Amino acid sequence: MAVSVNIEKNFRDFSLKVQFEGSSAAIGLLGASGSGKSMTLRCIAGIETPDRGKIVINGKTVFDSEAGINLKPQKRRIGYLFQNYALFPTMTVEQNIRCGYRGEKSSAQEKVSDLIRRYHLEGLEKRLPSQLSGGQKQRVAIARTLAPEPTVLFMDEPLSNLDAKLRLEMRYELQRLHVETGSTFVYVTHDQMEAMTLATRICLMENGVL
Repeated sequence: MAVSVNIEKNFRDFSLKVQFEGSSAAIGLLGASGSGKSMTLRCIAGIETPDRGKIVINGKTVFDSEAGINLKPQKRRIGYLFQNYALFPTMTVEQNIRCGYRGEKSSAQEKVSDLIRRYHLEGLEKRLPSQLSGGQKQRVAIARTLAPEPTVLFMDEPLSNLDAKLRLEMRYELQRLHVETGSTFVYVTHDQMEAMTLATRICLMENGVL
């Protein structure tokens, strides 16, 4: 699994210029708030459109400004864990995770139950997001992100609201998941220790430049 990125996007008072490649790597985008880390993920995922450049995911060009290619986000096979979780407020924990599943309907409940167990959500299946703590919401969001078994996984500050014990457990789980799947992971973080623990490569971002 590989990602190749070479893009530029200009704003009124900020310019993003990013170029990197990763092949079955865990890439950490490390930098202060406002350095362009999250915007980089949004451009690669197709949520934002770069002004120019090219993005290739697993050998498939998903964006090319010169060729006029710009695939929709759902066609890029990227799992995206948003910083604000983006859970559906009227859906239960179980329903939020299930909505991310893309496999056979007959296997949906088994998959959801496995993710609930893996991310320590037992007993919370019928609760709404408003009834969860910040850490619980984050674990639901991680489970939903992994439900469709994406080939590339983006995580925007994935461990920021977890307590020390769960942070350690989730670090181990994410490392195990990366080894098992061989997928390319891209982590956004401002925490140097987290980047050094989770990433096999670290890219430092400052003022929109990698």
